[in-house]
Amino acid sequence: MNAMHRSLFVLLPLLVLSACGKESPAADASAWPSFEQAQAQPPAESPLPAACSLLSAEQASTVLGSEASLMTEEPEACMYGSSAGVGNITMLTLIVGDNEDLAMAQAVFNGIAGQPGNLAGTVNSRIGEKTKKSGQDLDALGDEAWLSAASFGASFGSHQVGAQQLVLRKGTRVLTLNVTGTDKLQGLAQRLETLARSAVAQL
Repeated sequence: MNAMHRSLFVLLPLLVLSACGKESPAADASAWPSFEQAQAQPPAESPLPAACSLLSAEQASTVLGSEASLMTEEPEACMYGSSAGVGNITMLTLIVGDNEDLAMAQAVFNGIAGQPGNLAGTVNSRIGEKTKKSGQDLDALGDEAWLSAASFGASFGSHQVGAQQLVLRKGTRVLTLNVTGTDKLQGLAQRLETLARSAVAQL
């Protein structure tokens, strides 16, 4: 035992006694808290952020390409809408959720990643249009991320309607961004990715 250790060994009981009062007996060492147990406990996970805290009106307007207004604000869902005229509404939806474990989070991610193509197929089968869809993995965005696009055909309304969706998983949390009803597809994927990278940093 070196000099420093001896000093600490002597000072520790004195500090305990001074905190408890001179007349109080020193606490039994067996009653002291276990520092090893405290270190073994995993750090508490931060609370799930509210959906609309991850998406501002300015960000929604940038993604949609025109001024957007808040339509829905729920703890796990936030929706903004932008109108270019009667019957021409574009919507941006952000949904965030936590899952019980990693396996469930991966299952949710995989399920959501397949929705845009299925939706396009359902709509286009009713209006007689061929489904057009595509998708790609995005690197270094959470633990895994998938960007997909779908076109609902020129027969849907007065112009071609498109949708793009980005879903990502970070641990047990899954974030979904969806734009539906837009004909402003140029650069939309990049705008969604920029928004996703801003949001995932807060998960």
